[in-house]
Amino acid sequence: MLRKGYIFMNNKFFRIGAGILLVFLIIYVGTEINWVFHPFAVLFQTLFIPIILAGFFYYLLRPVVKIFNKKLPAVLSVLLVYFILLCIVTGFLVLLGPVLKRQFYGLINSMPFIVSEIQKRVTSIKEMNIFQLEQLAEVLDLENLFIELGDLINRLLRSITANISNIISLLANTVLSIIIVPFILFYLLRDGDRLGTYIINLFKEEKRKLARSILTDIDQILSAYIQGHGLVCLCVGLLCYIAFLVIGLDYALLLAVIAGLTEIIPYFGPWIGAIPAVVVGLFQSTGTALIVIIVIVIVQQIESNFITPQVIGKKMKIHPIIIMFLILLAGRLAGLIGMIMVVPVYAVFRVIVTYVMKIRKGELKL
Repeated sequence: MLRKGYIFMNNKFFRIGAGILLVFLIIYVGTEINWVFHPFAVLFQTLFIPIILAGFFYYLLRPVVKIFNKKLPAVLSVLLVYFILLCIVTGFLVLLGPVLKRQFYGLINSMPFIVSEIQKRVTSIKEMNIFQLEQLAEVLDLENLFIELGDLINRLLRSITANISNIISLLANTVLSIIIVPFILFYLLRDGDRLGTYIINLFKEEKRKLARSILTDIDQILSAYIQGHGLVCLCVGLLCYIAFLVIGLDYALLLAVIAGLTEIIPYFGPWIGAIPAVVVGLFQSTGTALIVIIVIVIVQQIESNFITPQVIGKKMKIHPIIIMFLILLAGRLAGLIGMIMVVPVYAVFRVIVTYVMKIRKGELKL
């Protein structure tokens, strides 16, 4: 009897289950004793965003640093890249900063008039009674929808005023992150390769080859996704800006920047970024709004069928349905940050699971 119990306790699945239960027990005890986990939570909240941002820029700038490394020492290469980046940012702020600022404040100040004008247009459409548009408008209840939108904007402005202290705190944390990120990024660009070697050396000699293979695959996937997605965002922003200028859309530069930035959220981001452009187009005229929708659909078709396959390629190999489910779940659990990070995190997790399955099947040996 004792022997059977001993064999059962040494079973691999029993040990895994006991380990999982132990982790949950530690987390539960930690939540009941706040002072245990609170310092770690503060540390995580303070460093998480700077480290993520530094990692993002690391993958964007690493190819440029490697080019300079062929002729210059690592430190000089990083400093030269910093200087070039500073010149680009300065030029952007000098040339486009005033335009963006003027368009941003203009859009904010015009928002009540935009909502009011859209309400008038919806009312006039309902009165036309062409092709049963009146019944359609009643079904959609568009007038009440835009009234609620106006109320939402007013509540948002009041909320911003009431929570000014929290906003100042957020701005202070943002400034702190901006200050910390360049230092973290500098050491990543200078010592990135040595960091991988250090992690590999933590494993036993016979497992280092497998560890190197896993880290290489993870590095390639993250590199392809971040570099490719950054280029896709830039291309979409440029295409939208050119198209908005051609059709004469107000606030073209600001709306194009919004479209490019929201592109970072796969599948859902382009449509989120399209909403401000359509609203502004509807303020100008119904025809302009329809043209904006057509332009955005064309840009998205160019991005999904030509730009993304060429830039990112098929290294991710994740089905679109899985990505949509992941984004919805991550948005529910972690908000905007979760929606942005869920795809690369899932890709890394899948690489690890793939290697675990190969080891279990005997295709790889530890």
